[in-house]
Amino acid sequence: MEFHVFKKPKKLKSGKTVYRWYYYYLDENKKQVQKACKGCKTRKEAEDYIRSLSCADDSSPAVRVRDIAQNMFLPNSDHMDRRRQLGKPLDFGTMRQARHFAEAIIETWGDISIAQVDPAEITKFLFSVDRSGSWKNRYTSIFREIYAEAKWYGCKIQPPHFDWFRQESKKADIFTTGELKRLFVPENFPSRTLYLFFLLCLSGGLRLGETRAVRPKQILFERNALIVDGFCKEDGSRTTYNKTGSPDNPRFRIVLLPGFTTTQLAEYILENGISLEDFCFSIDGKPVKRAYAQYTFRLAMEKAGTIRSSVEYRKSDEHKPGGNVLTSSLMPDGRRLCVHSLRYTYVTRMRRELPAELVMKMVGHTKVDMTDYYTKKALEESLAGIMDAVGAVDNLF
Repeated sequence: MEFHVFKKPKKLKSGKTVYRWYYYYLDENKKQVQKACKGCKTRKEAEDYIRSLSCADDSSPAVRVRDIAQNMFLPNSDHMDRRRQLGKPLDFGTMRQARHFAEAIIETWGDISIAQVDPAEITKFLFSVDRSGSWKNRYTSIFREIYAEAKWYGCKIQPPHFDWFRQESKKADIFTTGELKRLFVPENFPSRTLYLFFLLCLSGGLRLGETRAVRPKQILFERNALIVDGFCKEDGSRTTYNKTGSPDNPRFRIVLLPGFTTTQLAEYILENGISLEDFCFSIDGKPVKRAYAQYTFRLAMEKAGTIRSSVEYRKSDEHKPGGNVLTSSLMPDGRRLCVHSLRYTYVTRMRRELPAELVMKMVGHTKVDMTDYYTKKALEESLAGIMDAVGAVDNLF
């Protein structure tokens, strides 16, 4: 029997309206039956309550976590075929990562019946694991997928609610004008290819994967514009849709570029005989690797005097997302600078000149709130912007 939780208002004798949690199910005549989730004040409590009802339902077979998870996120599996038909992500890198989590879950919980796994015990286990909040949240999200997959094994059980772990990572900050001037000197980069690579990142507010995927045919030189129509995955393959899109809804966009950038790109493409279908930025015929791009950008920041520490690049780690290479740095003032800071910088500066809705379209956000998230102000430039008020402040006394 499958239970569903919902919330509805109830009017008290005092005339006050309160909201209470209920659940419903279909009886043998397909008639909907509603009952109260006794003593439940939150959605989590209500979901845990109906989950206990599901566990008590004799119609669910004793299916182990291992029985379900062992076939998930594997190529050519029934699970992947269902994901494809339901329009869920099938990206190789994402699925490979999900498979690693599924295997970790099997190792710890594999021999326990899915109906008897206690969400509180899972959370307690994660409290004891020395991992980041992001890792733990991903772990519980895969566990929820395992619960959702259980219905294909005849197990009717309500996926539990898991607490959200705090994520310690600090989002990227923006570069100041002075830092950009010191950074974007060709000599700071190992080649002109990489100098122009990062210049385009900044000039168009592009994601790293989008810059890796750029081809000459995307650049409208006469109009100083770029059509963003795909990105490179970790393995170097190129998609036919943007990050927030899909093959059916690619979400292409156009971004304007400074003439300074398009002029240099045109000269570079002509000098190197790069065809319209080639990648603009390649090494040994392949798009620049993500880990290598992050590494060279950090070295460029060192040369520019933006940061002082050094890192070692290990080729054996290239296959890992980012490898073991440090790709960002916390500044003395607490700012975190990395390649993605170029995108933050672009969004922040464009917001000074253009409406949020227009900036949102150019950077490929689906909501203005996301554009606001990227908008940050450097203290140095904020101070410069209010210096005209010095006289008024002096007159305070």
